[in-house]
Amino acid sequence: MSTASASPVGSGAEYGVRYQAELPEVMGRKLGLMDRAVEMAKGDMGTYQPTIPQQQVAPFTQQQLQAQNLVSQGIGDYQQYLDKAQTYMGPGAYQQFLNPYQDYVTSGIEEQFGKARTAQEAQGVEAGAFGGARQGLQSAELSRQQAEAVGSSLAQGYGQAQQLAGQAAQQQLGLAGQTQQMGMSDISAMMQAGAQQQGLTQQGYDEAYRRSLQQMYEPFQRMGFASDIAQGAPTSASALTMATTPQANPISQAVGAGISGLALYQGYQNAGNTAGNIVNN
Repeated sequence: MSTASASPVGSGAEYGVRYQAELPEVMGRKLGLMDRAVEMAKGDMGTYQPTIPQQQVAPFTQQQLQAQNLVSQGIGDYQQYLDKAQTYMGPGAYQQFLNPYQDYVTSGIEEQFGKARTAQEAQGVEAGAFGGARQGLQSAELSRQQAEAVGSSLAQGYGQAQQLAGQAAQQQLGLAGQTQQMGMSDISAMMQAGAQQQGLTQQGYDEAYRRSLQQMYEPFQRMGFASDIAQGAPTSASALTMATTPQANPISQAVGAGISGLALYQGYQNAGNTAGNIVNN
């Protein structure tokens, strides 16, 4: 540290002006630090040539790709069941569900009424009323009952066939929904498993990217550490950050430190010149 002072002669009062300047070796180190910061800001990193890392994105895993293929392949698998359901709900669909023994049932009813008609006619002959009005009324009533019995049997058979057709349609609709649901469940499970693998891969990429950034900015952090010491700041004020991305542009910081140091040096130089002039005077 160099100093200079001056006092006027015969003024009756004493005063002094004191100037301080850095020692030449200290100023030399600071100037060297500034020059190096400017070189680094221009891209001259010496033997260290950093490479800007590329952020990688983990691709789809094999399970995710397989799940996507299943989505494409499974589209419309349920349509076959919907088509069958539509067929079962269409007009005349009940016919394939008719009781195959309905004709035997009808024939049995007609046979029973035929026997009843034969017995009725035999009674009329015995009573001497065959072909009379009473016998005609009885025969007509018997025919009516026969027609009613046959119709009721056929209606019951048609109703059962319609019910079976409706049940078959509902069953096909249920199969369509189950097919779609089970397929989506399998796809979802595969996508989740693949997403876990993809997430682990992405974590590895992110960690490699973070380390590359840390390595790239490490020289600038050392420059800042040295700058703190040159300015007399405690070493605890300088820390190496571990952030994924830099909090500030280290190149701008280095240039700013160089400009500030240059202005400080010029101030010291001006102060030294002024002190020298006062001493010489």
